[in-house]
Amino acid sequence: MLTNDLNKKTKRYISIYAELKSKLKWKVSHDQILMFISSAYIVNKREFDFQRFYDLSSYIKSNIGSFSTLNSHHRFTVASILDIHFQQEAKQAFLTFIDRYNEMVRLGYKRDIFTYLSALIILTGKSEAINQKEQMNMGLSVYQQMKKHHYFLTSTQNVPLAVLLAGNGKELQALNKAETCYQQLPAGGFRKGQHLHQTSHILALHAEKDAETLVLQCRKLFQTITESHKKPKDVHYPDLALLTFLEEPDIKTVLAITDELNQEKRFKWKKELNFKIAVSLYLSEHMEKNLLMESGLYTAIETAIQAQQAAATAVIVSSTAASHSQDGN
Repeated sequence: MLTNDLNKKTKRYISIYAELKSKLKWKVSHDQILMFISSAYIVNKREFDFQRFYDLSSYIKSNIGSFSTLNSHHRFTVASILDIHFQQEAKQAFLTFIDRYNEMVRLGYKRDIFTYLSALIILTGKSEAINQKEQMNMGLSVYQQMKKHHYFLTSTQNVPLAVLLAGNGKELQALNKAETCYQQLPAGGFRKGQHLHQTSHILALHAEKDAETLVLQCRKLFQTITESHKKPKDVHYPDLALLTFLEEPDIKTVLAITDELNQEKRFKWKKELNFKIAVSLYLSEHMEKNLLMESGLYTAIETAIQAQQAAATAVIVSSTAASHSQDGN
């Protein structure tokens, strides 16, 4: 059953998407990107002003090199995140963001969209354990360790998650937790592969729970969805990891939001992504009502959603990232 607040959020998400689709239909070829942008405003409780958002995206385009990745539709993703977090100071924040990106490239990160996403994570992050320079260095180290353990499953798509894992200053412990989750989850119906790899690293963002507890929670969610709906697809494994940040997530409500989105004409062919959006909207209600503030999980959930959206965005843009490998910055 959808609460009144959740119903309003779902309607508002649809409204923002419709406006973006109408006004950017010739500029953004991936509907999925518009869906993530729309949901980000809802999850972060920010009002959406198209003109402000579009002016910022135009400012970005006019302040980058001719061959930059951000000359493409990727600038809209960057504009939305900067607008959400900085609003009236977003243009100044963009200049700082480019400095962070360039610094990461000097450290050894590749010139691609995934480094841009990682720079955004660092710029908007709330880590109190380490400073931004340390997070950049540790993020690269975490990524190299990921590649060492799972060479064929790791690519620059995993860099945003590596940077997030580096944010708590306990990256080696997090990597060990991720590896334990990756090895144990298949016994509960999960299949090994790239999606489970991402899932294990999102689970590793949990600072309070051990790997065994997280594995049991994930298996329970997998079984509950299988019994009430159908077996989750590999692409939805990371979403189950997000739901483990709640002790008793209401799967029926998540599926109800998904069903409502599936019935929308504009989303009927986006069923896989609709479930992802539903999970984010559902989690956002718990964040908004401060139900978890005292338990210390508010920031963890916020960071986990950012991790998942960064990973999902990385997958969406991977097919076009290669054509923009030469960056003007």
